[in-house]
Amino acid sequence: RAEKDGGRQEQPETLLLKRGERMVTRKEVALRAGVSVSVVSRAMNNSGYVEAEKKKRILAIAEELGYYPHPVAEALQKRRTKQILFFCKDLKNSFYIDMYRGMVEAAGKRDYMVVFNGSMDFEKIRNAMIDGIIMPNEGITQHYLDTVGRNYRLPVVSASYGNAEGFSRAVPRVEIDMVRVMELAVRALRENGHRRIALGMPYPFSSMDARRLSFCSLMKEVYGDRLKEYYIGVYREDMAGDSRILSFLEDERREDGMQLMEEDFFGKGELAARLFAERRLDATAVVAFNDEFALGMCKAFHSMGLRVPEDISIIGIDGSSARKYMDPLLTSVGLFPEKQGAKCADILLDMLEGKKVKYVSGSPVQLVKGASVRKIR
Repeated sequence: RAEKDGGRQEQPETLLLKRGERMVTRKEVALRAGVSVSVVSRAMNNSGYVEAEKKKRILAIAEELGYYPHPVAEALQKRRTKQILFFCKDLKNSFYIDMYRGMVEAAGKRDYMVVFNGSMDFEKIRNAMIDGIIMPNEGITQHYLDTVGRNYRLPVVSASYGNAEGFSRAVPRVEIDMVRVMELAVRALRENGHRRIALGMPYPFSSMDARRLSFCSLMKEVYGDRLKEYYIGVYREDMAGDSRILSFLEDERREDGMQLMEEDFFGKGELAARLFAERRLDATAVVAFNDEFALGMCKAFHSMGLRVPEDISIIGIDGSSARKYMDPLLTSVGLFPEKQGAKCADILLDMLEGKKVKYVSGSPVQLVKGASVRKIR
């Protein structure tokens, strides 16, 4: 097709060369192919029926003209970016890295990308080109719903750990049964002869964390009124007057209530081991809040001349990839973070595709044996 320029016709070859110097539009492809723009869209996106020969011709013309769909333009047109966000500030914790790896694999199978945001600045979500959000736990989910999420209603899925958090609006969650997790940990220790068991936590004894509640229920018959003595809470509420806790800054928060610093579970584990030794507890084993906490305890015990598991047995919670860096290999209750992350991604993508989803989905747990627990009978 020739066009006029000041009364002079240009040859198609010259016209194509000039078009190649700028962005070619889908409308130009449609005009050249003698079809509508919607037919070109279906052919380019494989999103509907187009006769085989016609589709072949459209694709050939698009290639000849140098037309390639612009991803941002596509996203604006379809209101789909093919990206979802994992909103997690704890970049030190290998559990969340494993979880992210599972999301990436699951989303990739459905032609989606997963972007990672570690700033915990909810306002930045407004400027992000994303279709939905995965939150790392119930607390952060509720904080989002109470702030930016009140007026910015992107689909949200939350990882969940059995903590009592009633969301202000319906949010699907992939939940790990932490009561079951603690039961597995305590049972594994009891089967190896341990009766006096301590719990190391980064939260106070008053915490409603499911790990603490389950441990107290299981060990009440053993300790009775002395139960709190075997709870090692590395938190200001439980360590009044101890300057060592001040270095963690866990109580410092922004004006909107969000915690400023990511939790130093490894460092708190180190301090928990020192508190254990200072209290001269007669416990033969410790259940640690998570694997990072357990690794910190192991390091501190080693520095104090205590051997794991000969002098003290330790069991973690997570089953994360970080446990392999400990010698002896850390025994842990595996939460399979990659599987949890993959399920979070699949549920979010199902929501985006208009499919029905369950609002509470389970995720597997299992004891992952290592060499950090000694049999004492």
